Amino acid sequence: MRSPHPTFRLRRPWLWVVAALLVAVPALAQRGAIRGKIVDPDGNPLEGVSVQIVLLDGGGRPINVTTNSNGEFTRAGLRVQNYRVSLELDGYEPLQAMVQVSNGGQARINETMTPLPEGVLTAVQAAEADNYLRIAQDAFDSGEWDVAVEAFRGFIGLQPQAGPAWFNLAAALERSGDHDGAIEAYEKAVELAPDLDEGLLAVADLHGQAQRWDEALTAFDRAMHFVETSAMNLFNYAVYASNAGRQEVADAFFVKATEVDPNFAPAYLQVGMTRARLEDREGAIAAFERYLELEPDGAQAVSVREILDSLRHPGPD
Repeated sequence: MRSPHPTFRLRRPWLWVVAALLVAVPALAQRGAIRGKIVDPDGNPLEGVSVQIVLLDGGGRPINVTTNSNGEFTRAGLRVQNYRVSLELDGYEPLQAMVQVSNGGQARINETMTPLPEGVLTAVQAAEADNYLRIAQDAFDSGEWDVAVEAFRGFIGLQPQAGPAWFNLAAALERSGDHDGAIEAYEKAVELAPDLDEGLLAVADLHGQAQRWDEALTAFDRAMHFVETSAMNLFNYAVYASNAGRQEVADAFFVKATEVDPNFAPAYLQVGMTRARLEDREGAIAAFERYLELEPDGAQAVSVREILDSLRHPGPD
């Protein structure tokens, strides 16, 4: 006998298959994109801007892209979330922006990056500058002057307005024997940082070593507040003045050296010589006697005693 409902058994397996298929299909993920254009203050597109995209909640790995020649970037396939977008380019101030990615949408970032102020370095440049300073200091401490010079120059290439770096470069150049280069570097240091004008004393000494007496005196004149408070500097000024043919100036500064430091023996020796030359016998005797009090065993002591004896017991005219 035929079944009264022949189609019932045929439909049931098909229904179970459909139900199974419906359960197995996963929900579609929600995704979106971030697009942007980065320009400079004049509206010119900035190529090569490093763009980092990270989830605001800190999860997931950073996503890195770079702007093209039109200053544009695109990153699709992002989950629907809030993101922090960081922009970096050497020579420009870094920027950050917060964006929300919607399902099927494109969040847009249009930013203007501003050049860094002069002397401000990026993180990469700052690390490079620190490395140059470390190398320079180590080389300076160990007497490797050429290495120190090159390292200080590397630092100055990144920080050309840093007066102390020019001063340190000058010191390394001086020790390496490049005195003309040292003078230029000291002068640059003083130009950039007037409080480093003690470098002018080094300039004066270096000119003096090269027997450029007028240039030495000019440098001393520019740093006179250092000269007039130091017996040694006054003495050196007097020596350079004497070599430059300015004997009256030299005589005055030898005396000033004794006034600033009554125990500075070399100045008394020169004062004695000056007084003897000017036929001031009593003045010469007093200066030479003071010299011997301070340096009874000095290198010039024997000669000074002989001169004193002749001054105390002058022969017949």
